[in-house]
Amino acid sequence: MKKKSLFWGLLAVIFITFGCAGMGGETRQVDEGTAQKLPAYTGQKISIAIMDFETKVPGYDWRVGQGASDMLTTSLVKTKKYRVYERNKLASIMKEQGFQQSGAVDQATAVRLGKMIGVKYILTGAVTEYGTSQSGFQAGGFANVGKKGYSAAVDVRAVSVETGEIVFADTAEGVLKSTHVSVMGFGGGESFDHKKATEAMRMAIDKVMAQIYIDLN
Repeated sequence: MKKKSLFWGLLAVIFITFGCAGMGGETRQVDEGTAQKLPAYTGQKISIAIMDFETKVPGYDWRVGQGASDMLTTSLVKTKKYRVYERNKLASIMKEQGFQQSGAVDQATAVRLGKMIGVKYILTGAVTEYGTSQSGFQAGGFANVGKKGYSAAVDVRAVSVETGEIVFADTAEGVLKSTHVSVMGFGGGESFDHKKATEAMRMAIDKVMAQIYIDLN
């Protein structure tokens, strides 16, 4: 009888503590992302081109970097401050010229490419973190509480086509944590959730976009 009371008492504490995340694995946003509200831009649009980002995370391929650069393109276009060179045209020109189509392009090549397409800045970047971490504890032998973290980080640089200098460089990170509870074998862990991993990446991109907006004129 005592064991049964202990079990239900422990179960109630777990559910209250974790907001009844229970079997569903509620996601809690640890890093709220960019809280800064960007000022409206009314000047002339600035022309830029964004290279496909490198993927520097073991186990992930070029698609992660390409996805990050696509997110940054969308975010910068939405600010109405930048005119972003169309990606397919950029890829076609780079292929014709034999340029490497990733964030690993050197400054001299970036300047050459920028002059060819008539933009003010070339943005390059790399995904330096993308994945999960796992932690948790066992509660009285009845329940297991687990936490899975989703994190993403990007490094972004901007090269001035006019001077060949790196005029912007920043790193940004996005983090989400997901809690899941298993009671007497019910519920359980959480497999890799691409949606949550993508959300962590978008948080990182939104942060670096805001800094670009402030610094790159």
